[in-house]
Order: sequence, then C-alpha cells, then structure tokens
Amino acid sequence: MSTQSPGQHGPLTFTQAYKLMYNERTTPPLHSGSEPINTRHYIDRFPILKFYRGFSVTIAGMIPYAGVSFLCWGFLRAHFLPPNKAGHRPPTPFADLAIGAVSGVIAQTASYPFEIVRRHMQVGGITRPDRWLRLGETVSTIWHSGGWRGFYVGLTIGYLKVVPMTAFGKDASAC
Repeated sequence: MSTQSPGQHGPLTFTQAYKLMYNERTTPPLHSGSEPINTRHYIDRFPILKFYRGFSVTIAGMIPYAGVSFLCWGFLRAHFLPPNKAGHRPPTPFADLAIGAVSGVIAQTASYPFEIVRRHMQVGGITRPDRWLRLGETVSTIWHSGGWRGFYVGLTIGYLKVVPMTAFGKDASAC
C-alpha cells in the first residue's frame, strides 16, 4: 500500500482537494495535565464551514466598495461632466473611462483592508488548522505584524484588476 499523500504525483484534483479539506479534523485542545479535553470544535461538527472561512468579511467588504465606488463615480461625473445643456458638447468616452477608473481606485483603496483580512482568515485553515481564526484576532495579527501598511500589502496589483473593470463597467452603465 502506498503511503503517499493525495496530490504527491501532481496537482490535486478538485475532488481530492474538497475531500481533503472536508475530512480535515481539528486537534482537541490539551488540558494542563496533557489530557485532551473532551470537546468537539464546531468545525468538526459542521465541516462544510471550512469552505466559508472569511465569507462574512467578504460580505462586509462589499458595502464600502460598492458605496464608495458609486459615490465617487456620481460625484466626479456630476462635477466634471455636468448634464448636457444646449450649446455644450457631450462628454467624451475617454472622460467617462477616466472617471470610472478613478472611482475604482478610490473604492479599492477604501475596501482593500477587508480583502487582506479575508485572505488571512482563509489561510488560517493552513496556518492554524486546530481552530477557526476570529475577525478581531486576524485584524490584531495584521496590525502587530505590519501596522496600518499591513492592510494595504498588494494594493498596487489590485489596481491592475480594478481600474479596467470599473472604467469599462461604469462607462457602460452610463449609456
């Protein structure tokens, strides 16, 4: 019988990864006398929750992202591209694209800390498989390791995704 773990011959398939995560067990906490305490963690009782680490932070991060994005887009468009009046030229597509891109950058900057916290909570299953990382604990860990800058690690890469998405997305909704 082979003692190799799944995926040792190559990348895991989706089914193998799913089974591995689903069947992962938390280790019971040790009592001061080195005896395991007879309690089961709720992740062991509901293994499907392992696939939703960081989900609440994702939902919470949608609110500032969408709100800031639409607020900035509406403000910038009203300020720089007022409604067409008789004798005025209509706004150019480039102007609409630029306003969408700027609103995306501002929204991404405002909501990026939620993305960092979500990622840390998801990776917590690997770094701390014995327990579920809580929101406050995750935020504290990020703050102690990198200060306020820790919440913005990788933001420039995020801009590469968000700027074109919001530039074209907002421009299309304006038509």
